[in-house]
Amino acid sequence: MSQLMIASIVVGAVNVVLASILLLVYRGVYARTKAPFTLALLLFATAFLVQNALVVYSFVAMMALIPSALDPYLLAIGAFEALGLGAMLWTASR
Repeated sequence: MSQLMIASIVVGAVNVVLASILLLVYRGVYARTKAPFTLALLLFATAFLVQNALVVYSFVAMMALIPSALDPYLLAIGAFEALGLGAMLWTASR
């Protein structure tokens, strides 16, 4: 089991948490405004949440099948997604 793959799983779990918080923030905004744009943001956050949950599940379930040469790239993808979700969450909570 590669350390980079474990780090990718951890980053994926962080992304699940960030997407969940983003979903809660957008739900609060939608409850106050009932704006169609906010409803679209809710769907967007839900898609991020489902995608990241599937990523974590697939990494755990198929860790032995994923070539170790891909580990740094998978970690980088997850890290950049965490940066993006963090920026979205920071912007939405302002």
